[in-house]
Amino acid sequence: MTAPQAISARRQTTDVDAMIADLRSCEHPHDVEVCGMLLHILPGVLSPRLSHAPDALISKWHIQSGATVLDLGCGSGVLGLAALRAGAEHLVALDINPQAVLTTKLNIERLGHCKQAEARLSDIYSALQPEEKFDLILFAAPYWNRKAKDDLERSCFDEDHSAMASALGGAHNWLNANGLMYVVFSDQGDIGRVLNLIDNSNLRVRNMHIFRPSIHGGHIRIIWELTVR
Repeated sequence: MTAPQAISARRQTTDVDAMIADLRSCEHPHDVEVCGMLLHILPGVLSPRLSHAPDALISKWHIQSGATVLDLGCGSGVLGLAALRAGAEHLVALDINPQAVLTTKLNIERLGHCKQAEARLSDIYSALQPEEKFDLILFAAPYWNRKAKDDLERSCFDEDHSAMASALGGAHNWLNANGLMYVVFSDQGDIGRVLNLIDNSNLRVRNMHIFRPSIHGGHIRIIWELTVR
């Protein structure tokens, strides 16, 4: 029988390089509690132990009972699994990082959602089938315009915001007629560039939320609610 993992305390950091160094130093899995869920995090995956973007989105979203949800760039699965707890009916979680997909699969099983949820290896929407449609797309986007050296860095770095461009540009193909895309971003990224990407997409801004930093030197988080034009 495997010994239970110690529950890691959550903390905030403003230094992305320090955060990545911390994550690289984690050679063993750890558990972290988020919104009443005990998540198991494998090495090489962005952990909500250090990332608080999911908390901002969860505080503002509206999940309709029975909703179908796409968690894009799922990482640990925190957003999609929280959506199920909030009343969603079905979840598809996608990530380009194999360790993130495995982490999400483990958390789906641990939290008892095997009949409602699945995780797939995917480059943005590549693993979806043409007939799949969703009421909600959740995207906690990487903020920093830097080249990623590996899958772990992809969770933070998005050179030229190309992943954001693909996510926004293709979202209308996967949303139901009244569907909604939630995008979490930061002032440490190029907000003007993202607004241009939204303007050039088939989406429009329905609402926007601003979160001021809660620690000294922290960054401002932005949540966009986007609908199909």
